[in-house]
Amino acid sequence: MHRGADLVDQLPAGSSLTEESLALAPERWLLEHSGGILSMRALMRDLCNLLVAQGMPLQRASCFIRTLHPQASGRTVIWRNTMRDPEELMVLHGIEESESFKASPLPVIFNGAGAIRRRLADPAVPLDYPVLADLKEQGATDYVAMPLKFSDGEIHFITWTTDAPDGFSTEQLSILDGLLPVLALRIEILERQKLTEELLQVYLGHNAGRRVLNGAIRRGSSETIRAAILYADVRGFTAASDALPGIEIISLLNDYFEIMSQPIEERGGEILKFIGDGLLAIFPLGSGDAAEDADAALKAAMEAQTLLRGRNAIRKKYGKPVIEHALGLHVGDVSYGNIGSPTRLDFTVIGPAVNLASRLQGLAKELGHPIIASGLIASMAKLPVKPLGRHPIRGLRDPVEIFAPYGVETATA
Repeated sequence: MHRGADLVDQLPAGSSLTEESLALAPERWLLEHSGGILSMRALMRDLCNLLVAQGMPLQRASCFIRTLHPQASGRTVIWRNTMRDPEELMVLHGIEESESFKASPLPVIFNGAGAIRRRLADPAVPLDYPVLADLKEQGATDYVAMPLKFSDGEIHFITWTTDAPDGFSTEQLSILDGLLPVLALRIEILERQKLTEELLQVYLGHNAGRRVLNGAIRRGSSETIRAAILYADVRGFTAASDALPGIEIISLLNDYFEIMSQPIEERGGEILKFIGDGLLAIFPLGSGDAAEDADAALKAAMEAQTLLRGRNAIRKKYGKPVIEHALGLHVGDVSYGNIGSPTRLDFTVIGPAVNLASRLQGLAKELGHPIIASGLIASMAKLPVKPLGRHPIRGLRDPVEIFAPYGVETATA
């Protein structure tokens, strides 16, 4: 066995392994010394390095965990003895119906098999799963797939591969098998935490989700921030809803929100909510150049218009109705936090600045302009804008001067 300071020095940056932990049984290390590890990727990295340090001839290990995610059915972490850090891959929905999945060991393990072993060094062993031929070509001599059972009864998947001439010994297989209950428990804890973070991000947004996880969960708790506010809405949506089947309406909205999300997120904005056929997003004004932050909101709006025009060309090609929208931009102080009932909360922004952005979006619909900005946005942003005059706004005593960016065409131009 190889232990000691020399080996610790060779471990990847960020490893939790110490000279003392290298002497611990893997189960004890998992239970008592892996608490500071916050990801399955780091856990697999340190566990595999610990096993190797204690004489386990690992060439490769992979772990597949099913997950609840709008885009993925699971995630895979693959450790190799030739890489300092494992790779992590998201497995997209629909993989279960693919031929590669059906021809893999995964369904066999998911259906209750206790383990699958193939001694690849034996010429007579059938290579009945395509992955085995690949592993054998890479020098693998033995392959074992095992189930990881979570506390809810769901079965996940882990594999171990060696390139030792005689494969895994009976003792080594016993060690790996004995790891499974503790390893499953440890990974389940990590995955539940990651699932919570991902779902909060998906449903609340990155910053709002982080704040909720950090304890901003009391009704009425909020803070005042200054932000550029973007309010957008699909034009003619009510008529389209009456004329189109439900599935086409859902497809239209998904197209629209996908287009809007990309430039908003790339420009540092955060979508707080989808409201029917509309959305509310903010671009917090940081302590740096406020003009840059305000400009980011205007640029995101213009880029969304360009993307929408491209998507409409595709929709027209396939006989689908095009999407037109109206978008209002303003900047101001907003209350950012929790509102709602004792049992149902919404993490959002409220305040006069939000109301004005909403009114500007409505005015954009009336005037037929896809993007309208307030005078405050116009004065802060660096992009050139043109005045559209002063217009009355419902709820305000005095008319408001509004502007539109140059070079913005309709989404069907």
